[in-house]
Amino acid sequence: MLLLLSAAFAADLVAGRATYEANCTACHGMLADGNGPAAIAFESKPVDFTKATWWSTRTDADVASAIRAGKPGTPMSAFSQLTEAQVGDLVAWLRTRAATP
Repeated sequence: MLLLLSAAFAADLVAGRATYEANCTACHGMLADGNGPAAIAFESKPVDFTKATWWSTRTDADVASAIRAGKPGTPMSAFSQLTEAQVGDLVAWLRTRAATP
C-alpha cells in the first residue's frame, strides 16, 4: 500500500482525472467501472478499474502501454497523442479507483 501511495503522490491526480474524463469516460464510464455509454456497443465489456483483482496482475507500465498503444482485437484504441506525463497521471488516478480487497 505504501508503494501505491507514493506513486499516486508523485503524480498529479487532478490532471489524471481530467485526462480520464476527456478520453476514457465514453467507454469506461464516469466511475471507471466499465459502464460508459459506448460500452453497450462492444462484445467485450471495457475494463472495470474499480476491481482490485484486475490491478493485482498489472503493473503501471502494463497499463500505460495499453493506453499508448491500444489493445489489438478489442475496442481499446491507442491514445498516442497523450504525453508521458498525462499517461503517468492517468495511470496513477486509475489506481485510486481500485477498491481495497
